[in-house]
Amino acid sequence: MLNPRCILPLKVAIALTLAIVSALWLGWERPYWAGFAVVVMASTETSGHSLKKGRHRLVGTLIGVMAAFILVASFAQQPLPFLLCYSLYAALCVYLQGNPRSGYMWTICLMVCSLVLVMGKLLPELTFSMAVLRVQETVLGILCFTLVFSLLWPSSSRSVVISTLQLYFDNQIKQLQVAKDELAEQGSFTKELNLGDSLRQLTRLEDLIYAASADSYHITQDYAKWQALLRQLNQWALLCGHLAELNDHKEKMTPGQTAVLASLIDRLSQRAHTALALLDGKPQNGTIGIQAMPSPVYLLNSSQHDVNNQKQHGATLILGTLLTELDQLQFDIVEALSDLTGTTNSKKTSKERRYKEKWVFRPDSAIAALKACLVIWVCIALWLLVPMPGGAMIVLLGAILSTVVLSLPFANVKTLLFSMLGWSLFVLAQYVLLMPMLTELWQLAAFYFVNAFGIWYLLNQPQQVLQRMLGSQLLIMMTSGAMQLTPVYDIQLALLQLMLIIVVMLIVFFINHLVFPNTPESTFLRELGRLRSGLKHAMDRHCAPSKSLQLYPDPLRSVAMAENAASRINWATYPEVDAKKVSELINSAYKACLLYWAFKDNHQRWQHSTHSKAIEVLVLKIMNSLAGILENSIISEALTAHQQQLDDLLGELQHYLIGLDRESVLQFSLSAADVDASYRLLTSLKLLIASLKSLSSNVQKSEIHHLRLQPFAV
Repeated sequence: MLNPRCILPLKVAIALTLAIVSALWLGWERPYWAGFAVVVMASTETSGHSLKKGRHRLVGTLIGVMAAFILVASFAQQPLPFLLCYSLYAALCVYLQGNPRSGYMWTICLMVCSLVLVMGKLLPELTFSMAVLRVQETVLGILCFTLVFSLLWPSSSRSVVISTLQLYFDNQIKQLQVAKDELAEQGSFTKELNLGDSLRQLTRLEDLIYAASADSYHITQDYAKWQALLRQLNQWALLCGHLAELNDHKEKMTPGQTAVLASLIDRLSQRAHTALALLDGKPQNGTIGIQAMPSPVYLLNSSQHDVNNQKQHGATLILGTLLTELDQLQFDIVEALSDLTGTTNSKKTSKERRYKEKWVFRPDSAIAALKACLVIWVCIALWLLVPMPGGAMIVLLGAILSTVVLSLPFANVKTLLFSMLGWSLFVLAQYVLLMPMLTELWQLAAFYFVNAFGIWYLLNQPQQVLQRMLGSQLLIMMTSGAMQLTPVYDIQLALLQLMLIIVVMLIVFFINHLVFPNTPESTFLRELGRLRSGLKHAMDRHCAPSKSLQLYPDPLRSVAMAENAASRINWATYPEVDAKKVSELINSAYKACLLYWAFKDNHQRWQHSTHSKAIEVLVLKIMNSLAGILENSIISEALTAHQQQLDDLLGELQHYLIGLDRESVLQFSLSAADVDASYRLLTSLKLLIASLKSLSSNVQKSEIHHLRLQPFAV
């Protein structure tokens, strides 16, 4: 029985060897291009990702070739316009590579265009031959990879999708059990009411379903249904966000309310177990698909008019409504899973339209594009003004390395450089001492097979994927002379490549630290600034909707980037800053984004169900004021004033809602349902203001301004 750890290294080694040997057998020059295609495709998570990446590599190659043709045809005899157009093209590609779906395609566009231009030497005939050869080698590498990974121990990406969903529902069961135990012991929820901890898998699940559509027939055929399931799961996330609004509702519940909530938790838990059974394909007592029917959750009755309970009355009404929606939504999610797994006779098809993603400006991608242009122009200056050996090769390496390195978040250029040096010395030792003794094709094939298998076998951890790619690609690049139709063992060429790599990496290092520094400290502070501006523009856009392009950062993305940066900071070097307070700051930022999301949804629902001109004017006035406060800071006394104004109005709405004030003038303009919806909207706005105050307080307490005093060290 073959060790599972050997399967992936064996498949990679076979595919890589087959690609190189096939190119040599066909008499093509530069077989290492086919090898590069195999290594890049093998570095992905699933076979579906690999096929998507192969497709993007081919499309990117074709676009890059066309771009090179256009540049050579238009500006071959005009150096300055040529360099300017090439720089703009490079900036566009680096910016677009930030797209999680098609970013790799644009990376290849820049690499191929640069490769064809440099190796073609701006000569039409040579440029065309280089382009054709590049396309041939890329197609060969994709075919070899697909053949090997399809015939030897084939695996479908659908299994990874299923396992991710299983983890999702398993985590949900654990959260429900914790809530049930707490309800039984305390009679209330003392912790934050949030069933969304398992939602971290949602972004990963969306990516996996997209990738699995390349190699799974079942997911391809039911792709619209899978997208509908994703929308349902995202709706669950929204409802969990509304639950987070009720964090202040910690009063002990009555025995009747406790019984209702316990019954609801049992239903949710039962459905989660049913979902796991559906994903496992194991019937529970032969009745898969049968689940507890949803029912309304009533936590209050008409006799509950206790004056002492009025402050909690509105929150309890909202809680009952939200739990009813959660109950129905989870029922629909399990029904959708039953349909997807083929355990029901349902003939429903998803007729919901697929939503197109809006184009959003990404500041981090724009910064990476600026840095890449600076690296390329420094390399061009060295090529033109300094008699650099290798000629335009330094420009090619500058484009390739800047594109790759600058796309890595918090890339430690020094560590990458030392890793490249280590791998280069390892490969060069074999190139000098071993490879000249290889006189047969099968010996060359065995050399690449053994090295590729060893690299992928020893570095088998997910966090070592970058080292696997570096080792494999440097193995191919440094020994490219041995892959010629007439082998050439020239150590000078390999040493020249190594020297140019060192020079370019040093250029990347200095630019990466001088222009919008990529250190975790600088990124953390920069993303918090984007959070403020993102919330400000979101509120402006909410008050005055427009269909223009979204040119401001997404607040939630900014918080996620800030959290990622905070995890990379060595807090021991900043004794003035308390890491726990920084963690509280991150949590308050997440909560502010979540509560804004919940308020926006409440406002949209309120506008569809009822409308009060006075309340609408008040809400827009407060939102405009909040946007003004966020213009320069989130610290303002106006936040307290807005909160007090909302408290007064909510008190009047509460009195009317629970029947304490039969003489209220509100009954002449608003129905009980309208007051209920307005109370829910204003409560949501009040909680948003409170979250902004909490965020402001945490910014002051954390003293993160000390991070600006970091030294620049090489």
